[in-house]
Amino acid sequence: MKPLSERDPAKVGLVTLLVVALLGAGVSAAARISPGTERYTAVLEHTGGLRVGEEVQVAGVGVGEVTDITLGDEVVEVDFTLDDGVRLGAGTSAEVKVATLLGTHYLLVSPSGEGELADATIPADRTRVPFNLQDVIDEAVPEIDAFDTAAIERSLATVADTMEAAGGELGPALDGVRRLSAVVVERSEDLGELLGATRDVTRRLSDSGADLVALMRHADAILDTLRVRRETIHVLLRDLAELGDQLAGVVEDTRADLAPTLRDLVTVTDLLTEHAGDLRRAVRTLSLASRYFANASGTGPWLDQYVPGATPDNLECIRERACG
Repeated sequence: MKPLSERDPAKVGLVTLLVVALLGAGVSAAARISPGTERYTAVLEHTGGLRVGEEVQVAGVGVGEVTDITLGDEVVEVDFTLDDGVRLGAGTSAEVKVATLLGTHYLLVSPSGEGELADATIPADRTRVPFNLQDVIDEAVPEIDAFDTAAIERSLATVADTMEAAGGELGPALDGVRRLSAVVVERSEDLGELLGATRDVTRRLSDSGADLVALMRHADAILDTLRVRRETIHVLLRDLAELGDQLAGVVEDTRADLAPTLRDLVTVTDLLTEHAGDLRRAVRTLSLASRYFANASGTGPWLDQYVPGATPDNLECIRERACG
């Protein structure tokens, strides 16, 4: 073997580069094919933010990671690994999930079905991504096209003209709304009490449900009784109608006799009304005289009364001469 100094430097460098390349390829292959894992592929509409190195979960447990993401024909192919103990059936599905609010994601794999996963690939019809803005726009386009944009434009113009015309009144209206909101805030406790009372009334009505049902049942019984007695009530009403007709006939027959009597009654009533003051004074005077007469006649069958000057003077003189 020649010493190193006597060897061709070009050959030595070429061999060194070849060895380094073989070592690099071996390390890369070893990194891609980890012992104890299986490689799979999921076909997605788009990545949905998924990146290489993010976790792959099955039933919420991390069992692998995303190893590569490549762009295919209008789809994205995501290569990932799973532990050997995880079996994927023929109906396995996958979904890109958001892990945190910071933008990290993970691939959720849901094993399903019998047998083995064909070609170790989950097709696009069994994969989902968190959100696709383009799909939303595509779904909304037919509905937007169906709108009458001219009518919408006219409506918006009318609203703008109305707002401009009511500019002076809009401010007070908004101020009224603000004051109303302030009143609602100030009376929040009262509103709470009102709602509590309403809840209590509702609870009482609920507790009294059996009584209300019984009351309705009794009302039904009353209605049934009225239906049964409907013929009797009809006869009663018919008799009352006949009685009314007869009374009207009696009044008509006695109208000639009652008219003068009623006329005299009105005259007497007017006369009494006219002399009501005199009658009141006579009643008061009569009450005093009655009381004095009762006092004078209450001691026997005679009147105990002294009336000075009741005897005329000539009779008084005759009595004195006779006595003298």
